[in-house]
Amino acid sequence: MEHLTDEQFEDIMQGEDIDLTHLKQCQDCQNRLAEKQAVAARLRLAFKSVKANADLVNQIRSQINQSCETAATIESIQHTWAARLHHKLWPALATAAAILVVLVPLSLYFGAPSAARAAQAELVNIHNHNLLPGHEFYSDAEPEKLAEYFKSELGFSPAFPCTGHGMAIRGCCVAHFRGQIVGSYVVDTPRGVISVIVVTDTPKSIGMTRMLKRIRGGQTCWKASFARCSMVTVRLGDYSYCAVGETSHKYLQELLGRLLPDMQQ
Repeated sequence: MEHLTDEQFEDIMQGEDIDLTHLKQCQDCQNRLAEKQAVAARLRLAFKSVKANADLVNQIRSQINQSCETAATIESIQHTWAARLHHKLWPALATAAAILVVLVPLSLYFGAPSAARAAQAELVNIHNHNLLPGHEFYSDAEPEKLAEYFKSELGFSPAFPCTGHGMAIRGCCVAHFRGQIVGSYVVDTPRGVISVIVVTDTPKSIGMTRMLKRIRGGQTCWKASFARCSMVTVRLGDYSYCAVGETSHKYLQELLGRLLPDMQQ
């Protein structure tokens, strides 16, 4: 499937009349468009605060009128005008430049399909796929059987979620993340369905930021957001456990603190 180009995204944001069939069917392109629109809104808001001195235009116009009297005066006024521009307009220009230094890399981060943002999009897509009606899960009342399933499919037995605390395992399945097969737990909670996806990638490589509060056992959690979903990840051994859902980072962090047996010891 060929996704929309940057030029097509720009046409959409400018209100051009183009075919939106692909956009309506592609969640990836919908996510990229939402990020681009968010960056554009931030840029517009930032530049609203950049304003030159209100008296500057009148002062420059007055100097130009006076300079028309003689050629000699023109040269003098030019130097005066340049000096005033330097002292009065430069702060506004400097402010605008500073904003650009911050926002241009930010727009590249949000607008371009960077490796980290693409990884976050994949995690959200796995979660969204888990929510589809008729999606098949491997489900068994015995945790040992579930562990055996993952062992056969993934080659290792990840820490498995516990039931209770208002949670129930809907099932587990395998998915593809960055070209690799990964495992996914799907958990029903009082605040909606949460997917816990087990990957080998580190939280930092997925573009997540460290959370100040630690969970049981002293483990550090990492967080990120993509589209409507929040993500919280904890690193256990060689694997990262990524909790994804449409709820708060705090709740996902609390869920991970209760969910994994290794983290309760």
